[in-house]
Amino acid sequence: MSFSSRRRNYHLVPHRKDELIGWMKSMLIHSFVLDALESTAGDTFSHFEQLINEHLHKSKSQDPPDNGSASQVSRLKQIVPTVGTFHTPLPLRKAFEVYNTKYAITKRKHICISFNEIRHILNLAQIMAFVEEGRRMRGLSMSYNEDEVEECMNNDNDDFHGPKLVTFDGDQTLYSDGANFESNSELAHYIYLLLLNGVYVAVVTAAGYEYMTEKYEMRLSGLLSYFKKQKLAEIKDCCNRFYLFGGECNFLLQLGCDYKLHAVKEHGVGGWKSSTRYLPETPSNWPEDDITALLDIVEESLTHSISDLKLRARILRKKRAIGLIPIKLNDQLPREGLDEVVLRIQTTLTSKDNANNINHLPFCAFNGGNDVFIDVGNKRVGVQILQSFCDIKVEETLHIGDQFLKSAGNDRAARDVCPCVWIINPDETTYILKNILRLAGVISHNDEETIQNADIDGDGGCEKKGASGNSSVTIGSNVNNTSMDIDEMARRSSLTEKMIRL
Repeated sequence: MSFSSRRRNYHLVPHRKDELIGWMKSMLIHSFVLDALESTAGDTFSHFEQLINEHLHKSKSQDPPDNGSASQVSRLKQIVPTVGTFHTPLPLRKAFEVYNTKYAITKRKHICISFNEIRHILNLAQIMAFVEEGRRMRGLSMSYNEDEVEECMNNDNDDFHGPKLVTFDGDQTLYSDGANFESNSELAHYIYLLLLNGVYVAVVTAAGYEYMTEKYEMRLSGLLSYFKKQKLAEIKDCCNRFYLFGGECNFLLQLGCDYKLHAVKEHGVGGWKSSTRYLPETPSNWPEDDITALLDIVEESLTHSISDLKLRARILRKKRAIGLIPIKLNDQLPREGLDEVVLRIQTTLTSKDNANNINHLPFCAFNGGNDVFIDVGNKRVGVQILQSFCDIKVEETLHIGDQFLKSAGNDRAARDVCPCVWIINPDETTYILKNILRLAGVISHNDEETIQNADIDGDGGCEKKGASGNSSVTIGSNVNNTSMDIDEMARRSSLTEKMIRL
């Protein structure tokens, strides 16, 4: 976990906590203190599952609210008023049992379940929810055992039982903060397999270079090179299913058969802005005067913050964003100061007078680790536009990101329009995709070992390194084991646990 990621995902102060996970942890502490987790933890997670399903049902109800009547508010909403939106049921008990089988949480006598362990269990439950729905539609059981392996063999794209659209944050999700996607063949291969199985893939990033495509291509250089080596363009429509949304939701690009990113037409027949004009928050409905007014308000606030907080920082203004960055490249700005700037911006822009002046434009103010940026628009808008443009349902979408804290996370907005998975580094992203592909019947244990111990060649296969020479293995869709694999969880998050364990 990078230093900047720790600065963004630090859970020991009130404005950097997740109330739902905090409440779930508090509910489990009682059983831990009484040494009763062995007998009660599973039932507690079943209770969480029941409350979430009730909350999901009430939020989807078409009945109008009855003057805020308690009957119109779910029990979970009453317990955790800040709880967000759920889009699918979550098999939390099953996810807990899988996780507990590996890590024996209920056997511990001195260390209670941690924030990150609950986060991992929620992530597993969300992955399992997608797969369960796909298996249910095919009339298969939910046991994830090997009895139905033959049923999963020779899947075609229509039978991929996983999300139909997967969107990713960029920094700290696909690549290290401030770096580029240069060399990560395992993660690249899993993204490649998603595209092969008919899944739409999009990077929804705060990086906003307008339509200067070469700058985005540099950030994704290793991934695009991998697609080229695998000859992705030779497979019908695969390249067309890869998108990048820059500036949260302002600049849409699509992968071409030349393995370069190209601006998607904005207006006219087939234009992404024209075809999504019916969405209230789409950029096509933003008056330029309101955009300018918002950026002016933010610039004034940033100027005052630099002076008040004595920050060694300067202001960087772009077409649809404005930021506060260090004066010198290697200077470190204090985390507390960055959070203060974000909260000031949010308070200023949501005040009654300013909200009216900018006509309630969507915006996103977030702590980037060593800077603060405020974008016009947010990832809720970006994901919603992609859903409309690609004709994908809400419950068929998954967003993967690293910033879901209520005060300064720019991935949090995506929760309103799709299921999400909260990761903290690219290794966890790799782990999430591996389990999606495994439970969807695309890869097996043997395939994973081959990928992890191989140099990906240019012919769509994997060259496995060995003392006696190289042998070629092609990764296919045959399945030998569709069980959940969490063997890498400790390695992928051990550093995180040491730094931010509650």
